[in-house]
Amino acid sequence: MAGARRYRMLAILALVQVVAGCLIIFTAVLTAFAVLSPWPAGMVARVPAEWRGQLAPAAVGGVAIAIILGGSLAISGQMLLLLRDIHRHVARLDRRNARQSAIPSARRTRAMRRPDSCPGAERRDVTTRGRISWPTSAV
Repeated sequence: MAGARRYRMLAILALVQVVAGCLIIFTAVLTAFAVLSPWPAGMVARVPAEWRGQLAPAAVGGVAIAIILGGSLAISGQMLLLLRDIHRHVARLDRRNARQSAIPSARRTRAMRRPDSCPGAERRDVTTRGRISWPTSAV
């Protein structure tokens, strides 16, 4: 339970990064739409027509910068969430491994614990190649 509380702030920070990145991209696209749109409707009509020609390159550049910055924020937040989940799974595996090494289990064989104590350990490895002797005369 302590591990779940330990990384709660990290999870909140990661979610804030993802949401902020998506909002940056969304607002940049809406702003570019307001600047570049030829419609004379409500919000779009607030930008004068003579300014639209001058603001078009700035709007396109703003969208490009917003995609880069917002995308990096969103991806870094997702990576933080991914690393937190990986850490949680690895910690669970480590705890299970520590429990299994403290208590000898019936599932673990002698060969897994110590290969040199197994009967037949002095035998040759199965991956080594031995000489095969073929009969020399078939007469």
